[in-house]
Amino acid sequence: MSMKYLILFSLLLSIVGCKTDFSVNGEYEERAVVHFLLDQGQEFHFLKLNKTFLGDGNAYDFALNADSSDFANVNAVVEEFKNGSVIRSWTLEDTIIEIKDSGVFYYPEQKLYFFKANDLDEEAIYRLRIDIENGKHIITGQTELVKGVTINTPTLVTQIGFAEANVPLNGYRSQQIRFTKGTGAIFNAQMDFNYVEQTATGNEVKTINWNLGDIAGSDITTATGNVTAQGELFYQLVSSKVPIADANIIRRYVHSFEIRVTAGSDDLYTYMLVNQPTSSIAQNKPEYSNVEGALGIFSSRLTVSLNKVAFLPPNTRALSQNSTRELCEGQYTFNRGFCSPIPNDNNAVPNSFYCP
Repeated sequence: MSMKYLILFSLLLSIVGCKTDFSVNGEYEERAVVHFLLDQGQEFHFLKLNKTFLGDGNAYDFALNADSSDFANVNAVVEEFKNGSVIRSWTLEDTIIEIKDSGVFYYPEQKLYFFKANDLDEEAIYRLRIDIENGKHIITGQTELVKGVTINTPTLVTQIGFAEANVPLNGYRSQQIRFTKGTGAIFNAQMDFNYVEQTATGNEVKTINWNLGDIAGSDITTATGNVTAQGELFYQLVSSKVPIADANIIRRYVHSFEIRVTAGSDDLYTYMLVNQPTSSIAQNKPEYSNVEGALGIFSSRLTVSLNKVAFLPPNTRALSQNSTRELCEGQYTFNRGFCSPIPNDNNAVPNSFYCP
């Protein structure tokens, strides 16, 4: 979300030899800033609502105070509208979470508003109404949901392939992530590699997130989009994220892969384009907001995922045998303690990477 309205500088200027002090702050107009994306692939839907602020003093000191950014009295309602009628409505509740990254504004706490619904209707229109401080600000907006996005490749029964049979001779492979774009306008693909780390005290599942990048819908000339996961980059990523195995590590092995594609709406894509960093010296940027009575965005995105467990008997596996061997013995990860407990790998030639 753009921050250009969240910090308005203040300055108290004193003129030597003159008893009159004056402020260069202009007349302050409080404005609300909304960031709210519905996602029918999620159970909880979160609204971030803040206000602009201005004061005589150091703006950074104001930013560290939650009262400078948060409203005290908020009533927010989302309505599901279909065939000319309101089908359902939700009154949002407020909550405090403690996962906000450090920065200019107060952290790690932040106030969010949310409602719970895991069955949003792709054919409905959703309307937002926010009443701040008993009518001081009335904010309205509406959005449709992104729909029709599916992951086509890989499938539950196909293997992820990152390495050939003989990497020094034949090299690495690239895995294609193909998806139907539906009504999405901007897409992000990610892959989580989940592995088990076994020590004397027990087993722990750990995750490495791999952001495969963004792709604009306008760059996809057919109904299907494609993102490439390069095999060598996978092993380099694992090498950078997993420490070299020491005496405490009994073994590490593949747990699962999760592939996610998140599709954003046209409004969201436009909002992202307008608010991306500019290289202009003047720093003049247009405003974009699709809500009335505030700045910001009320729109939608859709997250679809594919979870591939390490092995489904009798012969379905997430990571191919060649790729598993490379994880266990390859140039980047040979000393990370990976091995394979998959029974089929006991018959591999050689089977030096198998561990029962």
